[in-house]
Amino acid sequence: QEMFEITFNTKTYNNLSPQHQAILKHSASAANTDNYYKALVRYSSDLAKLINESGVNVYKTPNEILAEQLKAWDKALGDFTKDPLFNEIVESQKAYAKKVMKYLFMNQPDYQLAYRSAFGDPENVKI
Repeated sequence: QEMFEITFNTKTYNNLSPQHQAILKHSASAANTDNYYKALVRYSSDLAKLINESGVNVYKTPNEILAEQLKAWDKALGDFTKDPLFNEIVESQKAYAKKVMKYLFMNQPDYQLAYRSAFGDPENVKI
């Protein structure tokens, strides 16, 4: 998923009052959330145009290909993690994923189940 990134100069940010830091923090969070929902609408509209107006055939990447991609990533990762900073970032990402994914797996419903109930098989629905 894509996220909206707002960067700050650390020295300048740290010199702000706690109130101004809070304003920036909450504003950035709100902008990111707003951008996420707008992106879903925009990407859905763009997908419909590609299919309906440009005649593009769009296919979901099969899990078999994604599994091979992960194997290739693991192989490439071995070289990149020789860099201490890169390795620190990768380990931080893995720790975060390990911490939160069980909750997400348990908490997020099967969206296709609800979609099928309302609209039918997603593969047969025209946008």
